[in-house]
Amino acid sequence: MRILSVDSSLGTQVAVLAAPGPTGTGGTSPVVLAHMAQDSARQHAESLGPMLAQVLTDSQAGDAALDAVVVATGPAPFTGLRAGLVAARTVGRARGVPVYGVPSLDAVARAALDALTGADAVSDPVVDPVVLVATDARRREVYAARYRGLGPDDVIRLGEIVVCPPQDVGDLGSCDAVAGSGAVLYPVIRSSVSPTSLSSTSEGGGQVLTPVSGDCRAQVRVALARLARGEQLPTDPLYLRYADVHVPPARGGSQ
Repeated sequence: MRILSVDSSLGTQVAVLAAPGPTGTGGTSPVVLAHMAQDSARQHAESLGPMLAQVLTDSQAGDAALDAVVVATGPAPFTGLRAGLVAARTVGRARGVPVYGVPSLDAVARAALDALTGADAVSDPVVDPVVLVATDARRREVYAARYRGLGPDDVIRLGEIVVCPPQDVGDLGSCDAVAGSGAVLYPVIRSSVSPTSLSSTSEGGGQVLTPVSGDCRAQVRVALARLARGEQLPTDPLYLRYADVHVPPARGGSQ
């Protein structure tokens, strides 16, 4: 099974992955065949076309037809998120394959939980940890939510995703670790980490786990786990607030 993963929540990431078996039930996790990324938060429209062309024609990924597209649905700044969604839907229509959506913070949470509990854990594995994901929302705000793991490939959100000033993130509750671009930008968010957590630092607060943006492989793992349970994965964007730029109202007729 060949899957294209697209994430334009912060920078831009595209990847083609092979999923040899079902995930969420001990099956084989997706393998990245081709991947491209760029870090600029303002070059999505210029980057997506060439990056998609590159991964879709890569010698490792181009020997089989696509079976699905998975795209990040935000929340994220309006322009970049829209560019990724349009690109994913366009590829889906052109290739005649379904397009599935995964909230951006969910994929970051899954990758962060892997860092706490998996074989590559940053310290002694944490049992049933809570991770807080905070991503940059601009205007000195962040998108934030807390998560626990749901099986080996999915996550469950502990409440709604909110948009708030970084100093208010602690109101969501304590956690065992933080992740996301917002946690990098605003050190105050690290204070949400429980002082008894294994990821807590001697200076107080916790370390920020990678990734700071989305993770294409985690995004596909989450999507496949939810599809295996029969869930619907809409591609409606999660903006949470209005765009930064507004079209002015039309003036009256000329004199």
